[in-house]
Formats: sequence, C-alpha cells, structure tokens
Amino acid sequence: MNIAWWQLSLQVPADSAAKVETQLQEAGAEAITFLELDASEALFIEGELWQKSQCQALFAAENHSEASIHALVNMAGWQSYGASVHALEDQDWVSSTQAQFPARQFGKLWVVPSWDQAPQDTRYELHLDPGQAFGTGAHPTTSRCLHFLESHIQGGECIVDYGCGSGILAIAALLLGAKEAYGVDTDSIALRVAKSNAQRNGVAERLRLSLPEATPLPLADILVANILAGPLLSLAPTLAALTRPGGWIALSGILHSQETGIQNAYAPYFNLAAPQHEEDWSLLYGQRKSGD
Repeated sequence: MNIAWWQLSLQVPADSAAKVETQLQEAGAEAITFLELDASEALFIEGELWQKSQCQALFAAENHSEASIHALVNMAGWQSYGASVHALEDQDWVSSTQAQFPARQFGKLWVVPSWDQAPQDTRYELHLDPGQAFGTGAHPTTSRCLHFLESHIQGGECIVDYGCGSGILAIAALLLGAKEAYGVDTDSIALRVAKSNAQRNGVAERLRLSLPEATPLPLADILVANILAGPLLSLAPTLAALTRPGGWIALSGILHSQETGIQNAYAPYFNLAAPQHEEDWSLLYGQRKSGD
C-alpha cells in the first residue's frame, strides 16, 4: 500500500468545533471537514444533550507519521473524542471530500462552497466552506432556519442571531435583504470565523458580532437561535426581551421529544405556530406578544 495520507477522525462536541479546527490547521492538516451527526448520535455531557460532529482531517504522509498524529491527539487533549487514524492510498482525497458538500438551495438562497457553483440565474449566494465553526446548512437544524429566513425576510429588518457560530444565519439574512444583523456567541473563535465569513460575503459592515455580555442588543424584527434545548429553556425571558412586539422568533436545535418543554417556556411571550420538522429535529417559531 502506497500511503499518501493519514486521516484523523474525531467526534467533536459542537461547542469545541471551532477550537479543534484551529488546532488542526496549526498542526498542518491539508483538509478539514465537519460532518454533523444524527440526533441518535448526540452526546450527553453533565445531563445536557450536545450535538457532536464527525471531524475528518487529512495530513500528508510525506510530512507526518501515524505516531505524530497520535502524539497530536495526546498533546491537544482529544483522547475523549474517539480518535482514530487511518492510512489512505494515493488519490485525490481532498476532491473526494469536497464532493460530499455541493452547493445547496434554500428557496431563492444558495449556500455555495469554494469548489462549486450555483446556477447562473441565482440571485442570492452565500459563500461558505464546511468545517468553519460548525454550520454550513447541511444539518436539519440550520436548514430549517435558512428556510425560515428565506420566507420571512421582506427587507429592511434588524436581525439577531443568538448563538451565531459560523455566522451563516446572520449572513444569509443580510444577503436576503435585512438592514442589519447582530451575531452573538459565547465562543470568541466562532466570532472570528463569523467575521471572516461576513467579509467574504461582503456584509461585514452590517454585521455586528459580540459575546453575550459585551454589547447591548437592539430589539429584533427577527431573532433566530439555533442552539440547544437546555440553553433555549433558560434563555426564554432574555430572547423574548430582545424581540419587538409583533416580531418573529425561530428556535432550532430541538429534538421532537423536547418540543413541549420549549413550547411551554415560550408560550407566555409568543404566539407559536405549529412546529416544522426535518428528520429528528424541530423548528419552533412565532410572533412576539404585546405587553408581556
């Protein structure tokens, strides 16, 4: 076997994806992708359900050995991520991996990686590669939010993306016609990635990014929060206070079995519509009540 590549596979909690990606880049990985896993493969940490992703990184065999990859795992503290290293023969594995991520359509919006193209008559293109702070539109939780934004943005809105990750939802909203967007995340690395993605898509001047406690946020015409059921439950009063009366909220990252709890938490503040479903995941949305 003519070994040309070493493939490192890790199962990474969603909140660690951006940090792991940066570490892999610094270690010399030639290609990095994150494959978001099904709900049945979710990870439980301290009683909370966390999404995890399958991270695959390619290292050129001429520069790295199997031993050096295992040493990286130990040095980075990834022993609990189910690390495995496999030898790959000489072929174009980078192109093979890229083929798993074609351009994707969400109504009139297309999310396009750097190696693919949208149809020529596409009006709205969001340029984003997988493996950037966990969020490319491939996972049902993100997909439902993109479809929601595509159908609800009329033009000129103020958007709050709470738990922005890669910035995909805030950037999509701006491309679709929103006036301004605010992205909030607890991960400073994710905020840097979101800023880079906004610059790539020409909307950086209209996107303000911050940690939750860093900057007061305006009342949103539309607020999206693609996070997890536990944080969504505790954040209900906060997110309600950030949404103007009559404004919309969209909540994602929710398993079917968690719908009722989230509905009960948000019903005092919002008139909720029937949930939307995709695979094992639910999107809850509704309009802010007045005076609550």
